[in-house]
Amino acid sequence: MDKWVPTICMFLSAVLGSAAYFLWTTQMSNASDTITTYIPVEETIEKTRILIVPGHDKYDYGAEYRDLREEEINLELSQKIQNLLSQNKEFEVYLTRNSDGYTNDFAKYFDEQRDDITKFIDEHKNETSSLIESGLYEPVQVVKHNQTSEEVAIKLYGINKWVNENDIDLVVHVHFNDYPRKNRDSEGKYTGFSLYIPSDNLSGNKESKELAESLEKNLSKFFDGSTLPIEKSIIIENSDLIAIGSNSTIKTSTPILIEYGYLYEEKFYNEEKREESLNRAAEQTYLAIDDIF
Repeated sequence: MDKWVPTICMFLSAVLGSAAYFLWTTQMSNASDTITTYIPVEETIEKTRILIVPGHDKYDYGAEYRDLREEEINLELSQKIQNLLSQNKEFEVYLTRNSDGYTNDFAKYFDEQRDDITKFIDEHKNETSSLIESGLYEPVQVVKHNQTSEEVAIKLYGINKWVNENDIDLVVHVHFNDYPRKNRDSEGKYTGFSLYIPSDNLSGNKESKELAESLEKNLSKFFDGSTLPIEKSIIIENSDLIAIGSNSTIKTSTPILIEYGYLYEEKFYNEEKREESLNRAAEQTYLAIDDIF
């Protein structure tokens, strides 16, 4: 019997060693599975979708003072605003046009959706006319604006249709003002910025007003409000501007049209002063948007 003792001990040692190794590897595997299972997943941020619309384009260039066209400075400022907003991970920013013209997405949309945009316009205009006739809707027009051409209307209403279809949260139309005068090379008598928002019978009035109040506060740090008597309130509610949803063509977005000043003002026309002025305007616009959204 004694001669089998060493053999039995070796056998038991081997069995116990194998069992211990099996248990150890099983525990390590479970631990590994646990670690893999509970690695935290990065949260998905629901971004605020913002569309910036540089007013006018190369064919309908808006105001003109000497050698400066409004569409040029509108685009320059819009790109500065876009650059600031895009650095914030909470924002997803779109621009309707760049230095080459309308972006591919918008150029294609205007072309392929033209018939649908025309139908969209007719339907909403008819609805508004019916509401006016029944006394349920009263247009609000504080400042009379120039009548837009059919082509311009197609693009502006098309933008509103695109906004509805793409769940855009905020639409910012960037403009500079002008005032009629006999000599187009002379400066006008009025200066300063103004903010146009939907009237209270249109969608987005409350939200637009909140943003406009923030913009007025921020822009006023460096710029004066409009001296045009009918714009003395600075924040102007209106129902006839396509850009801010006339005929109820913007359903869920917050639209605003900003007139940053008059094109002939020295701080905008003078190239040496323009860069600083536009940088300030862009920064204060960004801060206002970031404060509200």
